[in-house]
Amino acid sequence: MKRTILLALTCLVAIAPLHAKNLPGFGVKLSAVAAAYCNSMVFDSHGTLYYTTATGGVYRLDNGVSTKLAQVDTAFMGNSGLLGMALLDDNTAIVHYTQSSAPGLIEPAWEVVSKIDLSSGAETLLAKLPDDITYPGRAVTAEHHGGHPTIGENGTVWFGIGDFYAFTISADPAWYAGKIIRIDPDKKLTVVASGFRNPYGMAWDRTNKRLVVADNGDMANDEINIVTSSGGYYGWPCTAGKAPPCDSHPDAVRPIYTFPEIVAPTGFKAVNGENPYMRSGYLTTSYVTMTIYYFPDIDVRPVPEPIQLLGGEPYSLIDVALAPNGDIYFTNSMGIYQLTLPQRGDCDADGSVTLRDLDALNRELADGDPHRTVYAQEGSFAGSWGCDANADGMISAADRGALGGLLRLRMRPVRVH
Repeated sequence: MKRTILLALTCLVAIAPLHAKNLPGFGVKLSAVAAAYCNSMVFDSHGTLYYTTATGGVYRLDNGVSTKLAQVDTAFMGNSGLLGMALLDDNTAIVHYTQSSAPGLIEPAWEVVSKIDLSSGAETLLAKLPDDITYPGRAVTAEHHGGHPTIGENGTVWFGIGDFYAFTISADPAWYAGKIIRIDPDKKLTVVASGFRNPYGMAWDRTNKRLVVADNGDMANDEINIVTSSGGYYGWPCTAGKAPPCDSHPDAVRPIYTFPEIVAPTGFKAVNGENPYMRSGYLTTSYVTMTIYYFPDIDVRPVPEPIQLLGGEPYSLIDVALAPNGDIYFTNSMGIYQLTLPQRGDCDADGSVTLRDLDALNRELADGDPHRTVYAQEGSFAGSWGCDANADGMISAADRGALGGLLRLRMRPVRVH
């Protein structure tokens, strides 16, 4: 994701895991061990989880058991291989992967986007783009090939390609590198935007008809960008992050948010509205800080700092996925995990709803009444999101009555026979 120094950083963290605290009441539960290096996940409408491996496999997960459905012709090396997957419908996956120029070679020379029939495993090519436009088929570096595709309106496919560590070609319209690309249902291909370094994660905003893209900066300046149909030039390598526009591209589109530290955003998903605590916004995983960040609202200016849900996992996180019921899952490449949230009414985050939670709620309300649930951890008392006992998205005096109702349900007298 970043320069070579990150390899050393990742190894160091793997040896000495971070021990920062999770958000109150949040936890992690292992769901399954992946068949190989898992780098993207998605749920269908029935709640079945599918995932890809960097080595080219497409898998279905059933009760913790992985079944291989398809294999694409790719070689895993650095930031190349099978880069990610999205679902066009419950039976069709869209995959983005790199391909070498000849059997036995591992250096990437082509960007491929295909449909995969999840019943038969059959592959249908949508696009095959040369990495080197001066000599199609010649290999380029394995770094910065972008990542996960996403599905837009009417079945359009969006994906990004990184700059292959070549910097200036991101701004060159002749190259596909450093670009955001749309493929229409009739297979028409359009380069929509340029000036990206390594756009690994992205999500289609169906309400506002726009693409939200997480771009990896160069040792800093990890960005969140909004791409519309009008496209534009997004700065790299001329400018990045909060740096002022450069003279040669004064109209470069600015990111809506720049992380204050090195994060290396990977998976990026829109919240589906079904999670009781996260009705809107976006989630992104991090390769460097090894956590999940939650952006409740990206339309506020300036965009508020994201909420860090985990204190830092032992290994780098690669993707996040939401089940139809709003449950949140993530992968650290080898395992697939569920992010567990506090139960409603558990204000003190001890795992149960008791009279102690009433005292905790009163202390939480002393931090401000009312305030949004997702900020319960802030202030003098770090309450859990479970303080929102009536699940209305706010923590207010109304939650006292709701908590009382929950306590009565749990403290019914036992009849002795």
